[in-house]
Amino acid sequence: MKARYVREQKTICGKEYMEVDLLQVTASEHRASVRAKKQFASSLAMKRCNDRNALRKLRWKVSENFTERKKKTWLVHLTYSDDFLPEYDEDAQKALTNYIERLNRRQRQKYKEAMAKDHHNPGGVLRKVKYIAVTEFQHADEEKGLKEVRYHHHMFLECDLSIDEIKDLWVTRCGKGWVEPLGLVKADRAEFDKGGLDAYCEYITKYEGKRTHKWRQSKGLRMPTQPRPNDTRYTPRKLAEAATLYIDDKKFWEDRYGVLKLGHGEVRQYAFVGAEPRFNEVTAEWHVIARFWADPRRQETKKAVRRWE
Repeated sequence: MKARYVREQKTICGKEYMEVDLLQVTASEHRASVRAKKQFASSLAMKRCNDRNALRKLRWKVSENFTERKKKTWLVHLTYSDDFLPEYDEDAQKALTNYIERLNRRQRQKYKEAMAKDHHNPGGVLRKVKYIAVTEFQHADEEKGLKEVRYHHHMFLECDLSIDEIKDLWVTRCGKGWVEPLGLVKADRAEFDKGGLDAYCEYITKYEGKRTHKWRQSKGLRMPTQPRPNDTRYTPRKLAEAATLYIDDKKFWEDRYGVLKLGHGEVRQYAFVGAEPRFNEVTAEWHVIARFWADPRRQETKKAVRRWE
């Protein structure tokens, strides 16, 4: 009988979020080298869940690089007035590039001011802004029944700037010493829900595959950590039980993934957020995605651990 294996793959995003994929793999995938397994792990869940591909990638990256604790994350929506609406994609990308450069100039000015006050400790002020941005548009096509969608931009933005500065920099020069707003700007302080920004991630990816999206990000963003997968913890029968009998059982999932040992004596406590079962009727295989949140208020500090010992 052909052996069947179930892969358990953790994806650790920053200090507050983790996802666990449970899905079947072939015998050849199970026998792959450690290096091949790590390369395979980063794309396996994506291939098995193509319709949620963009959302999961974005959720991982946002959870890894933007956190609620810093209180510096903004959700920004940039639009164009009729006078400055781009005609081509290159024009929209140039406008966004100029905007990011203006943000960085203002951010560097804030950093220099903080350094002047305290050379050794500039108060945690950023040198440059951190962002993930997408340009969305759609050209009209009567044959395909497509309506025009005007150029606009969505951004996850981490900076030390005020809401007025974020809005006032969405401008263009119209002459010597004269600037005009390119359009309207909506900027809201990010409201995290259990370590993530799922609602906004879903909002800006809901038309993925239907409209044109151009993604870009600042340099230095971190990728999530994916430890070596485990192919022996579950059997296909146990996977089916997890996907049906225990899919909403908080105790079941937290007993297995509620405590994560990271090395150097660090232990992280996770709470179960939810799990999504997906059944492939062609292969008769289950794929479960379980999500967890490490509430920073409930984590043990190193001092507390030493007192207990």
